[in-house]
Amino acid sequence: MTIVAGLFAVLFGRLFGRRWGAVAAVLGIALYTLLVGATASVVRAAIMAGLSLFAAQIGRRQDGLNTLAFVAAMMALFNPTVLWDVSFQLTFLATLGLVLYSESFSQAFMNLVTRRLPITTAQRLVGPVGEYFLFTLAAQLTTLAIMAFYFQRLSLVSLLSNPIILPAQPAVEILGGLALILGLIWLPLGQLVAYLAWPFLVYTIRLAEWFAALPGSTVNLGQVALPLVLIYFALLFGVTFAGPSMKKFVPVLKPSFVLCALGVMAVLAWRAVLSAPDGRLHMTVLDVGGGGRSGDAILIQTPAGRSLLIDGGPSTNQLSDAVGRRLPFGQRQLDWLVVAASQDGQVGGLARNLDRFPPTGVVWAVPSGGASGAGELRQKLADAQIDITPALAGQAFDLGNGAFLRVLAVGSRGAVLQLEWRGFRALLPIGLDERLLKDLRGDPSIGPVTALLLADYGASTLNPPEWIAKLRTQLVLLSVDPTDSKNQPDPATLQELQGYSLLRTDLNGWIELTTDGEQLWVEVERK
Repeated sequence: MTIVAGLFAVLFGRLFGRRWGAVAAVLGIALYTLLVGATASVVRAAIMAGLSLFAAQIGRRQDGLNTLAFVAAMMALFNPTVLWDVSFQLTFLATLGLVLYSESFSQAFMNLVTRRLPITTAQRLVGPVGEYFLFTLAAQLTTLAIMAFYFQRLSLVSLLSNPIILPAQPAVEILGGLALILGLIWLPLGQLVAYLAWPFLVYTIRLAEWFAALPGSTVNLGQVALPLVLIYFALLFGVTFAGPSMKKFVPVLKPSFVLCALGVMAVLAWRAVLSAPDGRLHMTVLDVGGGGRSGDAILIQTPAGRSLLIDGGPSTNQLSDAVGRRLPFGQRQLDWLVVAASQDGQVGGLARNLDRFPPTGVVWAVPSGGASGAGELRQKLADAQIDITPALAGQAFDLGNGAFLRVLAVGSRGAVLQLEWRGFRALLPIGLDERLLKDLRGDPSIGPVTALLLADYGASTLNPPEWIAKLRTQLVLLSVDPTDSKNQPDPATLQELQGYSLLRTDLNGWIELTTDGEQLWVEVERK
């Protein structure tokens, strides 16, 4: 954001004056935010950059702590769930580390160097050393515990790799952004500029891969308890605010610190209360598609407080974020993982999330010789020594309090499942194929159901109208990416579903069904 703002301010400031240059910089920040997706971390940086420009225009000095607190409060006001967004937590804490420690680290380095070198030499050194090493150290100091908690591993080479990779990043950002903008205007021109960015991208990726491949580059910590994270931050901020170099700020910071601590405690308390088992069955169809790849990922939270994940979609990051937001605060272990289909679009996001959300047991319905993602997942399960139960038609898994997950059929693509609790039935034909469809259509025990998940992302061949009519479903669910590479859902399927209540992840985001066994409550991310 600093690079974007600086470029626009300098360029337009020379053409139209300082004030209009600042306006152009704000517009450039807004445009860049939209182009890169307006994630929580980007929005935080954009707002802070805008406030910095505003402070400069009115002749006021920006206070980093006040600005950061204000931005976080505004973002939480408009979207309270942003507080549980991992990217927001990391960007907030990294920025806090820079605000609290970058200046003091630079000053300490300056004092150390001036003991052995002339002041002019020390002043020339402090800039690059601070930017490429000390600032990284400051940011990692405040994000260390969060990274350990969420990712259960720590990098031992980041302090070495960051100074080597960082010099190429301004060229990546400037040329990459310029290529995107010019490509929207005229594609060949955008491609030409993209070729200029290519060497810097290759440099970044190859070095990151090389450092990651070094022996001992990371240390796996396993599950990190939440109290240890809280103790780490209590000690860190206790030393920071009570240390000799910060004593003059204590009278000012103490009231704010106490209020922030009380606010955090209140948020944590409410989070724990709201995520506690409520005696109802929750089934959430997660929005995990992306980049033209559709996938199913269904999180079930039982009346007894157990957590069960069915498949995981194609994206590691989206699955990690979606499941992390839904599990009870401080709990990261799944009771069951059900691998119900063999396509990479169904299991691609699971393998690299095993460390973060380890299951106690696994139900495996994928035939041998399936997709590469299924093979990788099976190997990781074996390495972790997690028990695997083969899925067999007729099995019923007791989820507690009378809730069951039944395996209705197993075929060449996976399993057809049904979630049951009292009067609630949800049919999940994730692994449905044409043979299984023929068998189930003739089975008088199938249907009616409360909710139906469309098979194969809405393909007409596996969702014929007579099959849907037989099920007499109250609600139809569809998990599909907005730009599905196979152009699903099939228009014929949507035509046949007119008159049904249809919810789609590409339009509605995540879809949560909550039931007490008799009544059904439906909540979606977007209406």
